[in-house]
Amino acid sequence: MHEGQSSSGKSQSGGGAIRIGELCVEEDKIFAGPSAGDFIADDQVSKQRNFLPKNAENSHSDASDVVCEQYQPFSSYLYQAVGHLKGWLQQGWMFVLHPDWAAAGSYARAAFVQDWDRGQGIVWYALCHLAGVLCYFSLPAEPWGLLSVIPFIALVLLVFRARYARKAHYGLLALLFFSAGFFLADLRVEWLQTERLERPVTRKVEGVITAVKQSGNNSYSVVLRPSVGSPEKGTTRFTFLIRLSIKGMKTAPSLGDNIVLKARLLPPGGVVRPGSYDFARTAFFDGIGAVGYALSRPVVSANPEGIGFVGVIESVRISIAQRIRKVLDYSPESAFAVALLVGKRDYLSKIDKSALRQAGLAHVLAISGMHMGLVTSLVFLASRLLLSLSSTLALRGHIHAYSTLAALMAAIVYLGLSGASVATQRAFLMAVLVLCAGLLGRRALSMRGLALACLVLLSLAPEEVLAPGFQMSFIAVLALLAAYTFVKDRLKPIDGATANRNPVGFQGFLRRSSRWLVACAFTSLVAGLATAPLAAMHFEQVAPYGLLGNILAMPLVTFVVMPLGLLSLLAIPVGAEAFFLHGMEAGLQLVLKAAYWVSSLSEGQSGIGVASELGYWLIILAILGLCLLPFCLKWFAFPSFAGAVFCFLIYSAPDLIVTETGMHIAFYDADGTLRLTSSRLSFTSSSLLKAGGVPSQAFKAHKARAKDRRCDKAGCILQVFSRSVLLDEDKTTAPLMLAQSKRAESLISDCDMATIVVAQFQAPASCKAELVIDQKMLETRGSAYVWFTARGPPGHRIKKVRWAYAAQRRPWNPQVSGDVSGLIAAEERSHLALNANPARPEDASFVGGVGRFQRD
Repeated sequence: MHEGQSSSGKSQSGGGAIRIGELCVEEDKIFAGPSAGDFIADDQVSKQRNFLPKNAENSHSDASDVVCEQYQPFSSYLYQAVGHLKGWLQQGWMFVLHPDWAAAGSYARAAFVQDWDRGQGIVWYALCHLAGVLCYFSLPAEPWGLLSVIPFIALVLLVFRARYARKAHYGLLALLFFSAGFFLADLRVEWLQTERLERPVTRKVEGVITAVKQSGNNSYSVVLRPSVGSPEKGTTRFTFLIRLSIKGMKTAPSLGDNIVLKARLLPPGGVVRPGSYDFARTAFFDGIGAVGYALSRPVVSANPEGIGFVGVIESVRISIAQRIRKVLDYSPESAFAVALLVGKRDYLSKIDKSALRQAGLAHVLAISGMHMGLVTSLVFLASRLLLSLSSTLALRGHIHAYSTLAALMAAIVYLGLSGASVATQRAFLMAVLVLCAGLLGRRALSMRGLALACLVLLSLAPEEVLAPGFQMSFIAVLALLAAYTFVKDRLKPIDGATANRNPVGFQGFLRRSSRWLVACAFTSLVAGLATAPLAAMHFEQVAPYGLLGNILAMPLVTFVVMPLGLLSLLAIPVGAEAFFLHGMEAGLQLVLKAAYWVSSLSEGQSGIGVASELGYWLIILAILGLCLLPFCLKWFAFPSFAGAVFCFLIYSAPDLIVTETGMHIAFYDADGTLRLTSSRLSFTSSSLLKAGGVPSQAFKAHKARAKDRRCDKAGCILQVFSRSVLLDEDKTTAPLMLAQSKRAESLISDCDMATIVVAQFQAPASCKAELVIDQKMLETRGSAYVWFTARGPPGHRIKKVRWAYAAQRRPWNPQVSGDVSGLIAAEERSHLALNANPARPEDASFVGGVGRFQRD
């Protein structure tokens, strides 16, 4: 009897089967996980770990696999998914109640060996390589040079010796990839050794413009490299790149122009607060040794050297951006179109960026898989259609290969036009792998392609592992591949049984459209959940309504905006781009309206503030486990989730934040409200507000009030509290006194009275304050987080301090100037007075000669 008929007969007789619509499945095969004895046989691992019948993988996709009497696909999908989930959870719960570590270990080894034999080992090797790079960058001090070379060479030899020992070979290869990541990261840093400015200076500089970015109306940010030849008289030529901000230029500077101007130069800034974005590290790997701003009108002249190949590509990008902006009359949609097509986001307003970010649509601005996929697909299909018009080529059968080559060329061109960001490089590498796999008849999209792209990028630029774009791009693609592979493998029998019974006509169109909307929502949900921990860790905010924003905007972006945009790029050489750009503009107007509406729903709800970094990394580790572990071992990711929840519950946000300059301080008042000493909204004050989970729009409501501090020309005295404890009615929990000293003459009394002293010059060694953050500490350790004890009496006390930098600097950390141990020039006359024994002022109500809080 036919297999499907026997299954049907069994279900009709009530032999332990359940019928849901068209699906007839056996209860014991769907719900029951493998027993302890089933963990032994290696050749049955793939059948057991998926909780499928043993003949499921070898079955054909025809109607004989299952008996279908009625067409109810949604209930079938839902029933089977719930069945797999129930079996998975049951197996995990049974292991918790009755753990059998020997059987589980045997199964895990068999599952991993099978993954290796099927070619999935490269995924784990890429993960080991990534771990090695992360290990190097997370060290508190620069390692000894040979520490990375000796293990790498030794492991290469060991892998060669153990190439025939299967188990040892796998383990040694994993260690080799880890060591290779560590070695390449160390080699990259040693190779660069970017020279940097040591202290602020004012100089007349000369250089060649290598990059231009518009930062506002008639304001530009340019990068200068040293020009060749003898310098102009009176100018200083540096050996490193310089990034300058120039205001008041009516015409944009051009790439390759030689420029001479007087500028104020500063060393590249570090982190605004501990754990935030490190600008000094980015500048180090970009080769930038100084930043600053122009003090005079620049003198621009032609440069006979030329701009090189990279400069030509950048010039083309700028020309296309200006063309698009001009055609669309410099509207907000024109800036959006430029960001989507050529990757230049400097034309977008801050309001539009914020709305897109809060609506969960910031990923649209990153030219990645969607953009690259549309480009390659459009070129592939168009070239295939055109080539098929030739009967000679069609009969010879070379159309597919020629179309693939055309798509590859289009991907290379678009990589250059888009600016070649990390996400674009990843998408390009995966697109190349997909196209080449199609030529060879292999599976196009898999974990192996993502792993190869990761290995290539981290080998060429290991520092990108710390970039938010790299992390979010790769983990989003990893989660999507794992999710769709999981769904495809488990719903394949149903799809095969119903493939020939799909309705046609309008009903079929509706069904396909609904499936596409479900797939879009599923994609947004998976990618959003996977990248949410990274977004919260790097940006202290999430998009609570990101799923709604993607459902509203992505159909427009996918089917209207991007196709018209790509057609406009193709039409620019013949001057016919206006029609397509105006159609793209209409679509972008709807996208922005949707973004503003969705962002208004989450206004004031997206900020989450500073949280436990260990908790975020545990969540990321759990996501990796869910994506990469064999199916029956995925529940081992839940302990990592539990550890993350525990870390978040016990974590307490800092009570005081001091920036690297000592000029900006964030503290809590007696009502538990975050207060800032900043006088205006800036990047630094916005970062401090983010740390407290407060949106930048609420800056005025969080400025320090008169009763929170008192200031004069010599400095300020602040009353600071713990963020979690309000001032008790019986006054048993008193505030801490923080003195922000700006002049040397008030420092003696401030040290005698305040618990915390923040000074923009070096404090004397005799300062009695419990915590002294002076010029030396700020330059050597950077910004600081400070935690207080919760209660008195008599008041708060300093519990711990976290600095931005370790005691030993890494090569990319801001350099410490040679004169940091001395006082600044303006305070040299008070040096002797500062080091004298501090005297108590005669009138305790006027400490330091200014009207301040009375001292208890």
